[in-house]
Amino acid sequence: MAPISELQSSMPREAVSPAQLRRLFFDLYQDCPKPLRYLSSVRPYVCPYDKLASFVPAGASVLDVGCGSGSLLAMLAALGLIEGGTGCDVSAPALDVARSAARRLDAGAALTFLHVAGLQEAPPGPFDVVAMVDVLHHVPTPGRQAVVAEAVRRVAENGVFIYKDMTTRSRWRRLAHNLDDYLFTREWVEQVPQGAVEAWARAGGLVLEHSEYIPRLVYGHELLVFRRPAHVAAA
Repeated sequence: MAPISELQSSMPREAVSPAQLRRLFFDLYQDCPKPLRYLSSVRPYVCPYDKLASFVPAGASVLDVGCGSGSLLAMLAALGLIEGGTGCDVSAPALDVARSAARRLDAGAALTFLHVAGLQEAPPGPFDVVAMVDVLHHVPTPGRQAVVAEAVRRVAENGVFIYKDMTTRSRWRRLAHNLDDYLFTREWVEQVPQGAVEAWARAGGLVLEHSEYIPRLVYGHELLVFRRPAHVAAA
């Protein structure tokens, strides 16, 4: 296995590939149980991390909502894109894994991981980038708008809100997603309807800059990237 420093130097900031990320994550998560290490390493083939990196400006401060084991922040730190990152999650064991990966990356000083009961407990920011990746479909439907509002409130002026979740466009891709989530979480999730997050983000003063449907394997992803215009305060 190549050292992490070698993997970092081989990854172009704007054209990182799932294969490169697989190698990075396999090395970073070697302290995990083998099944978790394997799943973490192959996730870039499912989740389009490579697409997300291109929307993060150099030197950004990042809040990762529902960070899990910290893969997104680890990738951004490895690419040298961010000045600092904060991840928050409701799962203490996942955060322990994230901290271990950050130490192995030698990014322990730049990355902070917080155990929270809800997003209202996260640092108020503002942050240059707020990311919410594969989180909202786990939130009960009545509380989703409030969670998005809390995330949007933390986006700095001229900052970016990156939202990625599973698609509702294809019945068989939705089924694949549901079966996957049920296998790993024993939860039969309900996808977020198209248009809902855009409406909630606009209500918080953000402007949609990029919208993309991304098919990966048997899954489908909806990527939305918003920006807070200069001189538009958070609601």
